[in-house]
Amino acid sequence: MRKSKFISLILVAVMVLSCAVIAGVSTSAASGDVVYFDNSVTNFETVYCYMYNNYGSNADFPGEAMTNVKDDIWSYTVNGNWNNIVFTDGETQSAELSVAGNGQIAKPDSADEDFTVSWTAYAEAETKAEATTAAATEKKAKLTTGAGGTVYCQNDENWSSVCVYMWNSDSDKLAEWPGKPMTNIGDGVWEYTFDKSYANIIFNANGSPQTGDMTFPGSGKIFNNKTNNWEDYNPSPVKITSLSTDIESPSYTNVSVLISAAAKSSAGALTYKFSVKGPSGTTVLSESASSSVAWVPSAAGNYTITVDVKDTAGNNNSRSINSFEVKDTSSLVEPFISSFTNSFGTKNAIKVNTPVTFTTGAIGGKVGTNLLFYKFIITDPNGTDNTPYYTLSNTYTYTPTKLGTYTIQAYAQNSSNDTVSRTYTYEAKGDISGDELDTQPTGVPYTQPATYQPPTYGTTAPIVTVPNPTLGDVNMDGTVNVKDATLIQKYAARLENLSSAQLAVADTTKDGSVNVKDATQIQKLVARLISSF
Repeated sequence: MRKSKFISLILVAVMVLSCAVIAGVSTSAASGDVVYFDNSVTNFETVYCYMYNNYGSNADFPGEAMTNVKDDIWSYTVNGNWNNIVFTDGETQSAELSVAGNGQIAKPDSADEDFTVSWTAYAEAETKAEATTAAATEKKAKLTTGAGGTVYCQNDENWSSVCVYMWNSDSDKLAEWPGKPMTNIGDGVWEYTFDKSYANIIFNANGSPQTGDMTFPGSGKIFNNKTNNWEDYNPSPVKITSLSTDIESPSYTNVSVLISAAAKSSAGALTYKFSVKGPSGTTVLSESASSSVAWVPSAAGNYTITVDVKDTAGNNNSRSINSFEVKDTSSLVEPFISSFTNSFGTKNAIKVNTPVTFTTGAIGGKVGTNLLFYKFIITDPNGTDNTPYYTLSNTYTYTPTKLGTYTIQAYAQNSSNDTVSRTYTYEAKGDISGDELDTQPTGVPYTQPATYQPPTYGTTAPIVTVPNPTLGDVNMDGTVNVKDATLIQKYAARLENLSSAQLAVADTTKDGSVNVKDATQIQKLVARLISSF
């Protein structure tokens, strides 16, 4: 392996040159100096800095993790006096370089193995005093990349004790079951430092309960015994408890995604920096006290969403969502609900005995008529539903008459009957003046053409006069309205049977068959998009 070869060469150099006096001393770095690295070419997930000279190194290879300070810029505060440096992610590494000195930034010439760099002065470099202060407040996991290391367990299941059982084979294990007891270091985190490599691991509460057999991902990782997830461990006082999006991947271009984080710290107020890294590089969305931000991606691709959280004492932590996919909408066939709002503008509440209008934003439907149809099912606190129909209107007005919880299911359907839905919950109250406003971004949701104004449906659907009074009147009630379109949709879905007389008047396209196209014709007639069949 490349790493093993490199380390061997360094050790040989140390033994041969340990007593030598080097003439023509090259530029070096001293404690407190800050070295920078431009990661825009290499795109390392984590950048490590390995520094050395003829008597030692700053850490075992691959060195110490650098800090992402801005976009693709990473920094490292030197902890000794070193002449040489290697930048790496633990796999791909630079050539063996001379240190250029304090405040210099290295920009790689390629992402290939043994890449070289160009050194220039970094305009936004910290002073030594600033770097020393930041370094003093930054804490790192006990990461050892040699034979041993440290493993962590986030005890969110509140086990009374935590043991770790590690092994390679039946004859090669850390200890007999249940393993070694871990140490509680506070905030629900338990740690154990081991002295050799192991391939497998189990966490347990002194035997029971226990996790399943797991592959050990390596030193410096933390396992949550409630979510069963591994993450990089950062023991900073800043704890990020969640990072989420209101829309699951994949999303679509020009659709707003609400990114939210939750964090806490014992050392002051928090600042949240949200950024996304995609096909065009890294974009900082916001940096403020707000724990959420709206993001409207304009280009398709895979993105990494990151939040960096810092407290007023300088402690920091970060978390990312990797591989968030954004798709293009130019030929999107399936409907996709991109937003949902109410006329009160509140997040979780509506007012009892007062009309409220719900609005669904949706995209897609690039098939057949290129129209989307909407339906709203509202369930009141007693479990009673309204009578829903699909219409071309993406709004629905409703008056809650009871105090309590209402559930709204919003549906969107294309002309091929592809259907999606999302469910929302509101609390009906007598007074909503103090309730939280809805910060959900609306983005650029699908809307009907500007010249079209959706009709408002009351208790009685509009009556439409057509050249043949019976054509389209599928339920034979003397009118042509959205109920007839719904009946055809149910017939097409094999939920209803139609008589021969009904089938005769349901064929609004006059093509000899009855399907969703006939329902679409009725909906277009009711919406005044056509004047006759």
